[in-house]
Amino acid sequence: MLLAEIFHKIYPVFLAGLVFGAGLPILYAVAVRLMSGTATETADGTVKAEVHPLARGAAYAIFVLLALAILTGILWIAKDFLYAYTGFNLFGVAD
Repeated sequence: MLLAEIFHKIYPVFLAGLVFGAGLPILYAVAVRLMSGTATETADGTVKAEVHPLARGAAYAIFVLLALAILTGILWIAKDFLYAYTGFNLFGVAD
């Protein structure tokens, strides 16, 4: 019973750590890979990289998602400070 109770309390923290600790860097790596496109060598020996428009759009969407996640994290950390100096109760959890 005690082990099940401990697991029930730990797994949300584990999942959050997995998402933010590994998930966001993986998304960043995927977006960078999408932006790199495919490289082709021309007849004169130069290399030309082409990025598909859908891949570029997906990469930009992932970058926006990452920026929003970072901004949300910063605001979550600063919520008490913002409440104290502006009176704005961000996320509805400031005391």
